[in-house]
Amino acid sequence: LARNNACAALTHLAKHCPVSAKLCANDVLLDNLMMVSREFETQIHTRCVEILCHLTRFPANNAKLFLCHLTRFPANNAKLALNSEFCETLIKCGKSKMAEDRMWAIRALENLTADASSKITLATTPLLTLLTLSAMRKEYEEQFAAVGALLNLATEPGAVVPITNTKNVVATLVHLAHSSISTREVRQMACDALATVGLWLQTLAGAGTVPEGELSMPLPTHTPSGWLRWE
Repeated sequence: LARNNACAALTHLAKHCPVSAKLCANDVLLDNLMMVSREFETQIHTRCVEILCHLTRFPANNAKLFLCHLTRFPANNAKLALNSEFCETLIKCGKSKMAEDRMWAIRALENLTADASSKITLATTPLLTLLTLSAMRKEYEEQFAAVGALLNLATEPGAVVPITNTKNVVATLVHLAHSSISTREVRQMACDALATVGLWLQTLAGAGTVPEGELSMPLPTHTPSGWLRWE
């Protein structure tokens, strides 16, 4: 009962923007929330995942209000994204058999990937694989958050290689962009992510080194390639 009451109080506090940064700055609180979130057999673990998600809603700490513990006033999300245990906890909860666990975990990851300074750190194969799986699930809230997170990562040039290298990420975005059962919002985000990745790839191709003495050609050339082909 005491754990339930404590969890309920923390849930209310985590939803209150002015205290979000203070909660995030408390390492003991974060450690215990992460620990209980991974205890899937406990009744309150889902609420702990929800609390972690609410902490990611606050994009930046206010320098005037949250000087304590934060000498350079980093964003909640920047701090959490650099916490490998925090990300591992969300990934584990994102694989839960319970839809609500997955929803809160993926929403938290969506918020984390919105932080510009964290995108390269977060663009890992385990996280991208999880987002791909969630993007294909039937639960709309989970799917929406997963596609949103993929779009967030796609806006980072440094994430284009992990995105294109991780199995099924691009294929999933293509499927969602053309699926008749995808909602308008999901289709739009999937198309946006694909277009952004394509832009980065085209930029990389255009920045290639042209050998000395060779003419630079506009890309794409649409010229087929072959070995000693007869005309």
